[in-house]
This record gives sequence, structure tokens and C-alpha cells, in this order.
Amino acid sequence: MFVFGVLLFGIAVIALVAAATTKVPSVKRNAWLTFAGSLVLSLAVIVTSSITVVPTRNVGIVTAWNKPTGRTTGAGLQWTLPWEGIDEWDASGQTYSHLGDECVWVTIAAQRRACIPVQIEWSAKAEKAPENWAAYREVGSKSRFEVFIERRVNPQINGAMTSIFATFDPLGAVDPTSGDAPAPDLNKTYKDTLVQALNAELGDEIVVKSVAFESPQYDEPTTQAIAAYGQKILEARNLEIDKANAKTRAEITRTDASVDQVARCLQIAEKLGKEPGLCMGNSVSLTRPVETGQAK
Repeated sequence: MFVFGVLLFGIAVIALVAAATTKVPSVKRNAWLTFAGSLVLSLAVIVTSSITVVPTRNVGIVTAWNKPTGRTTGAGLQWTLPWEGIDEWDASGQTYSHLGDECVWVTIAAQRRACIPVQIEWSAKAEKAPENWAAYREVGSKSRFEVFIERRVNPQINGAMTSIFATFDPLGAVDPTSGDAPAPDLNKTYKDTLVQALNAELGDEIVVKSVAFESPQYDEPTTQAIAAYGQKILEARNLEIDKANAKTRAEITRTDASVDQVARCLQIAEKLGKEPGLCMGNSVSLTRPVETGQAK
């Protein structure tokens, strides 16, 4: 718009010269009208080209001849020199959202595969806006900021996810006593780790505001491995129980074998009120009731 305003101003100057030099009344009048109209219109265009409205939460990148000057503006109505312009850089909150079925697939321990649902809230740092604006160009219908996200931010997030989950082993979440496999709490284990990884790679350019995980999903081979591992734990537990029961039964048998049968019989007879003489025969038995009033 500034160039157009300069052209109009040039027309106004030419019209002024024509109005001052011509002696033909009609030509002079038309020249003065052209001068006045071109001057007013050129001033309006130049003033308009100096005004830019920056949306809320955005950063204005001040440019001169399409090159950054290093200056930035806040949101709202902004004034610049006529040959300067303002391009926008989004400093509002952004969301890397991959929840549910849109989770991020990563390779975990033992070359297994897991799909991690995650949502990351972040925003670009305003002080780095001029540098990042200059580092990227518009691609098709995508703005510089969209290209920045596509080529800089998202690849670093994906790389951090791949890195921190490389040693994740879902078999470690299986209960070693019951074989149950509860969903692991990724927020407790990996939230701070992911924030640290992102700050290490993008801390100069963005601010990570929050990270939230949902329960992971697994591919079929990994799901089967978890189930098989839990079944082995359950079988091992049952085997230990069987061994303990067998040991107990063997101990009872050994104890019974070591006890004097006559003494044991007398104790039982006393306890049950039976005839103790029955314990003195060759066959120790208290199965026959004591008969009273009759001679044997």
C-alpha cells in the first residue's frame, strides 16, 4: 500500500506542476482537481499503510521491505513507519493433542510397540518471535508459524516421546504375586521426564505449560506377551501353594508316625470318656463303645 501511496503522491506532484505551468483555464482547473484528489488519496493510503491491528495474544513482527527489523509489538492497534509492516506471530496457547485413538505410536523395550495418548499445552516465547519468523517461510497456504510448528515443534515432541519411552516395559506393571496387569500411571512416571526433554530441546523457543497422559494401548503381540507373562506368574504361584501344601501334609505324617500309639490312645480315651483298657490290646482302637453291666 505504501508504494501505491507514493505513486499517487507522484501523480499529485505532476498535477501540481501542470496546474502551475499551464495557461489554459480548463486544463488548469482539471490539474488542480487531480492534484487535490491524488494528494488526499495518497495521504490516506500512506496513513492506512502505517496502521496494523495485532490480534490478542499475538506478537507483531516489525518488518521493513519484508525483512525483520528486530522490533516487536504487542496486541492491539499499532503504528509503524509507512515503509514498514507488521507480520503476526502467534504467542497464544497451542495444543499438541493426541488422545484416544490418535495416540502416538512408539517403539518400547524388547522392540514392542505401544500407542501413548498424550496432550501437551505450550506457547511460543515472544522474545524469540523475530528470529523464528525469519527462519521459516510460508509454504503454500501455511503461515510461517504453522511451518514452525510442523518443522520444529512437532518433530521435537515426537522425538522426545520416542526417546523417553524407549525403555518402557509394560511387563514391569504386572503384579508379581497375582499376575494382574493394571494400567501403568504414565503421568507419575513420565510427565516430568517429558517436560525436561522438551525444555532441553525447545526451552529457548517455547514454554511447556502442561503434559497429560492417558492409559497406553499396545499392539497385538505386546498384548499377548503381557497376558502370557501374567499367566506364568499365576501358574508359578499355584505351584508354590501346591508345594507348601504337600510339605505340610508330609510333616503331619511324620509327626503322627513318631507318636507312641498307646499313649495317644490313652489321651483320646480320657478325652472321649472311653474305656482305657481297649488301648492295651494288640490292636489299638476306640471305635467300639464301652459296654456296661455285662462281662466280656
